Amino acid sequence: MRKVLFIIIFLIFLLIGCDKSPKPIETIQTDFDLQQAEEILKKVWKSIYEMTNTKFETKPNVKISSKEEFFKIYDFTNMNEGVKKDIYESIVRFDHGKEAKDANGNLVFGKNGFQRYIPTIYDKGVSVTKAYIKESIYNDEYSYKNKVELIVLENSNEKIVGYAEGFNRKNIFMRDDEGKWILTGIEGTIYIGWKKEN
Repeated sequence: MRKVLFIIIFLIFLLIGCDKSPKPIETIQTDFDLQQAEEILKKVWKSIYEMTNTKFETKPNVKISSKEEFFKIYDFTNMNEGVKKDIYESIVRFDHGKEAKDANGNLVFGKNGFQRYIPTIYDKGVSVTKAYIKESIYNDEYSYKNKVELIVLENSNEKIVGYAEGFNRKNIFMRDDEGKWILTGIEGTIYIGWKKEN
């Protein structure tokens, strides 16, 4: 039994030691102005705010028949393709891997009686609690992995209303070629689902 336990522990250490992914040799964190961070968030999340109604339903108030039409009507230029896809798939209903459509060929929003609500910085009780620049520096061999990110944390406070109690989101930005901050990742709450009573 001891021998088996020793072998298992040895294998675990061996696997941990085999992680060859390069790690940064230095990470520099610098505070970022909270007011400026809030302005960046407002640009990014404006379209979501505009399509969220007073009943905490995040869905367009117009009929939309396709993904292309959705992104033509609503401006998501401050998000990368991965984040746009996550947002779209979190509010549009999918059946068997395909977008669900009603009898008129329009997209169906919400999932099986559950509505989706995406809280934003525009909501009462949501605020920026921290913002910082994170610079990751790798050795010369992996210098192509060097990156500068803007991290913005938003949370709900005691003024929150509706379904967003306990809301928290980490927004991860990188600059594009024109120097504009683009949302490249989200950790924490993307949306909140709730059952709609008929």
